[in-house]
Amino acid sequence: MNLNMEYVEYKLNLDNDAHCIPFPCVLEVLNKLPYACTERVIFQMLALTGCRLAEINHMEADKVIGEYILWHLGKNQRSFRKVKLPKAFLQELAIYRRSHRVSGKLFGISDTTFRRYFSKLRRSLSSPWKEIRFHEVQGKLQPEYVLQLKGLRKNFQTLEFAKQYEKWQDSQVALLFTSKSMKHHSTHMTAYHYLESFEALEIDKYKHLRPEEIYCKETQKRLFEF
Repeated sequence: MNLNMEYVEYKLNLDNDAHCIPFPCVLEVLNKLPYACTERVIFQMLALTGCRLAEINHMEADKVIGEYILWHLGKNQRSFRKVKLPKAFLQELAIYRRSHRVSGKLFGISDTTFRRYFSKLRRSLSSPWKEIRFHEVQGKLQPEYVLQLKGLRKNFQTLEFAKQYEKWQDSQVALLFTSKSMKHHSTHMTAYHYLESFEALEIDKYKHLRPEEIYCKETQKRLFEF
């Protein structure tokens, strides 16, 4: 897919605070984790909704209505987002909550605990998950992983942008719809912080699929194993 020239003014910052996570790497994590375990359901929630990791703390069980989840946004935003969840994931989420006796909050752990769990898991994943780069913080170079969990947010929004662009054939319109659905204050914020290059995600291969369709076969396979 080639972007038209209107999009050039919204140059993507590929050296920003996180890169996307190639879909094969996402599937690797799903393959690694037991069905309906804590890490797996939270990882899927991040991938299927594009939420910030800290926003899982705001997710309540009574805000899952039918096939939709409604949650309060983080980063001092006062608005809510609503996303439709696939039935296969809702079934896995229900099994997780019963087996872990979770009540009230949607998940039984905080985002901080999940980060700690995922850091341990990372050691058993393939080399892309272990690759380090250096990031400048207050004039000093700090090591960090190239693939970070917030890259799932880039995945979600880049896929959404690709679909909108395919529909409207106008990058500014596609960016506007993507920014509005994510409740961003400006399209500049969406383009600069949250979109990744199409090449990095091999978007032509996946642009006709919803996030749940990319992960659906893996989820259903693990259900039969459970």
